Amino acid sequence: MQRPTPLDGLTLRDWQIDAFAAWVSHDCRGVVEAVTGAGKTRLAIAASRVCIHQGGRVLVLVPTLELQRQWLREVRTHIPNVQVGRLGGGQTDDFDQVQILIATPHSAADLPLDPGPLGLLIADEAHRYGAPTWANALKDRFHMRLALTATYERNDDGVSTVLGPYFGPVIYSYTFADAANDHVIAPFSVGLIRVPLTQAEQASYTAYSKKVREARKELIAHGFPKYPKDLIAKAAHVAGQAEGVPNSHANREVVAARMFLAALSQRRAVAARCAAKLDVVKQVIREMGQQIPRTLVFTDTVDQANDVVQLMLKAGHTAWAIHGELREHDRRTRLAAFANGTVPMVVAPRVLDEGIDVPDASLAIVLAAFRTRRQMIQRLGRVLRLKSDQSSARLLIAGAQDTREDPTQGAQREFLSHITGVATRIDTLALGDRLLD
Repeated sequence: MQRPTPLDGLTLRDWQIDAFAAWVSHDCRGVVEAVTGAGKTRLAIAASRVCIHQGGRVLVLVPTLELQRQWLREVRTHIPNVQVGRLGGGQTDDFDQVQILIATPHSAADLPLDPGPLGLLIADEAHRYGAPTWANALKDRFHMRLALTATYERNDDGVSTVLGPYFGPVIYSYTFADAANDHVIAPFSVGLIRVPLTQAEQASYTAYSKKVREARKELIAHGFPKYPKDLIAKAAHVAGQAEGVPNSHANREVVAARMFLAALSQRRAVAARCAAKLDVVKQVIREMGQQIPRTLVFTDTVDQANDVVQLMLKAGHTAWAIHGELREHDRRTRLAAFANGTVPMVVAPRVLDEGIDVPDASLAIVLAAFRTRRQMIQRLGRVLRLKSDQSSARLLIAGAQDTREDPTQGAQREFLSHITGVATRIDTLALGDRLLD
């Protein structure tokens, strides 16, 4: 008679089996990078079962309380006989009471959390743990380590200095192309919508661009790097080092760095919040008619989110804004209404990017387009879960034309390189073109 194994009864996709085998072969350490919706949590459940089966303890680090609740549900469903607890958000469980502890990084960082002879640390949204304060939650006593992320990158050196030394290398990658070939994600198309600036907006954008050029020239003269990302990083470091020092007492490098960063931010805001982006929403509402698909709208600010909600209300539809100013209970209530179909659209400045369990949607509209590749991949992932009716997903990205957001001038190039050949279509559009499939 065959002896039971810790993975009995746990359904795994082929990629999850391959990723699990790669993790085991790397001494139970490593980073798994897989697209949103592919099933990273199920892979971690398999690793947790193995650890518990051997008498070990599991620490799951999650960036938000919403993900903590999601993980609690997953563990109780797929490891029903285990003692599971929470640390953070008012919960104070520890390894004296439970075998699996789901913790926020701030709470975990303050405690020793000794798992005993055998421990597994799982970091969900692992790219976020490269920051100095969050890195304190990565405990040395855990020999088994698994990092999960859709996008293993940061804007600083946290991957090379913190995450890599702790977790080891990327041992398995599951790309958009892999997920599409395996029919793990819904088929999807992308529309890049170029919208015009008003005359006043164009004047502001031009003025800030001039300030950027002038400050950049001065910084390079002081020996700053020419490459944009390196220049921004250096300017941010110099400005941060002089925080609290007024310009009247700061040296020229600090003043120029502050001017450069301020002008960049102001120029980006002009494009991200241009009035014509609301025209994209108006057109989408007209095209949808009375059949409103479950829709996510990503905005740049809370005010812009509220403007979108008002457009929906004027058209006779319901929409709710979700943002950091809401109480947690209200945010959960609004997401629940979205999940059960009572509210067809939710609008948010940034809180839906990651670290929150967003119900399935089929349409995403991005108004704040000048973002990193990581953020765009996260936003696309929000609509890629397979639909019960086998329907496709649609991502619309509105970008101000003749700005850094303009797709004809290279905007979104890195993001598009990941989905070209995978998306059923990638169209460059203008207002007035048909926006929905």
